[in-house]
Amino acid sequence: MSTGTLPLPPRIDVAPRRLGAAMWTTGIATFGVLYAPQGLLTGIARTYDLTAADASWVVSAATLGLAASILPWALLADRLGRRRTMRIAAICAAVVAVTAPLLPGFAGLLVGRLLLGIALGGIPALAIAYVHEAAPAHRASVAAGAYVAATSVGGLAGRLAAAPIGDLFGWRLSLELLGAAAAALTVVFALLLPATEPHRPVRLRHSASTLARQIVNPRALPFYAIGALAVGALVATFNALGFRLEAPPFLLSATAVSLVFLTYLAGTVTSRSSGWAVHRWGERIPLWVGGGAIVVGALISLAPNLAVIVLGVLLLTAGMFLCHATANSAVARAGGSGRQHAVALYSVAYYCGSSVFGTLGALAWTAGGWGLLVAFIAALGLAIAAATLLVPRR
Repeated sequence: MSTGTLPLPPRIDVAPRRLGAAMWTTGIATFGVLYAPQGLLTGIARTYDLTAADASWVVSAATLGLAASILPWALLADRLGRRRTMRIAAICAAVVAVTAPLLPGFAGLLVGRLLLGIALGGIPALAIAYVHEAAPAHRASVAAGAYVAATSVGGLAGRLAAAPIGDLFGWRLSLELLGAAAAALTVVFALLLPATEPHRPVRLRHSASTLARQIVNPRALPFYAIGALAVGALVATFNALGFRLEAPPFLLSATAVSLVFLTYLAGTVTSRSSGWAVHRWGERIPLWVGGGAIVVGALISLAPNLAVIVLGVLLLTAGMFLCHATANSAVARAGGSGRQHAVALYSVAYYCGSSVFGTLGALAWTAGGWGLLVAFIAALGLAIAAATLLVPRR
C-alpha cells in the first residue's frame, strides 16, 4: 500500500475502542481508590477518636496532593508528551496505591493518601487534553464524556467495595485490597493507551507563558469555578452521609450505607448524555439543569425518610456529574491551542474544590447537623447557576 505524500492520521483515530477501554480503565482505577475512604470514615473516626471533620482529611489529603501535582505533571507532559507522561503517572500510582495503606498511625495514613494523590495527578491532568488532541472533534466529546462516566463508576465501585470489606476485615485491609486492584488497572491502562502523532518537546518558558494565559482566560474561568463548586457539593454530602445514617434514628451499618453510593449510577447516565445535551443546547442549559438538581436534591435530603433522602442524593449526584462532564469538556475547547494547560487548571480547581468544600461541609455537619450542611450545599448549587451566566453563548 502506498502512503503517497499525504500525512498519516493519528493511530488513535483508527482505534476508538482501545481509546475507550483505556479511558474507562483509568477512570475506574483513579476514582475508585481516590474516594474509597468515604465509605470507611466512620470506622477511621472510631479508631483514632476523630470528629467527622478530622476524618474527612483522609479524603482531602489525597485530593490536595492531586491538585498540587497537576501543574507539574502538565509541564512534564510538555517535555515528554502526554502519553508517555500518563504512563509514568500510572506506574507511580500503582506503586503508591499498594504501599500507602501500610503506613502506621493516622499521620501515616494522611501522608500515604497525600502521596497517592500526587502520583495520581498525572492522569486526570492530561486525560481530557489527550483525548481532544488525539481524537477527531466528533469523537472527542464522546470520549471525554465516557471518561467522566468511568470516574463515576470508579467512585461507585470503590465506595461500594470499601465498606463491606472494612466491616469484615477492618478499614486498613480494605484500603490495601482496593489499592492493589487499582494498581492492576493502572498497569492495564498504561499498556492500552494508544499512540498519537510524535510529540515535539516544548520549552518551559513557552509552557509557563501558555499557563499564565489560561489562568486569566475569560472563556475558561467560569468552567474552573463550576467544576470546583460541583464536586465540592458532592464530596461534602458523602463525607457526612455515613455519620448521619449510622446514627439514630437510622442506625444503618457501614455496608448498608454504602448501598447509597449506587446513586452514582445517575452520574454515569448524565455524564454520558452531557455531550448530546451540549450539542443540542450548548453549555448553559446543562449547567443550569445540573446546578438546579444539586439545590433540589440537597433540599429533598432534609426529609426524615430514608427513601426520600436517597432520592435527594440521587438528584444531587446526577446534577454534579452533568455539570462536571459539561465543564470538563468545554474547558478543553475554551483553551484552544493551550487546552492541556486549561484542562490542568480545571483539574486544580476541581480537586481544590473537593478538598476545601468537602472539609467545610464536614465542619458544617459537625457544627449544625444536616440542616446546616444542606444550606451550604444549596449555596454551592446557586453559585453554579450564577457562574453559568458568565459562560459565553454558543
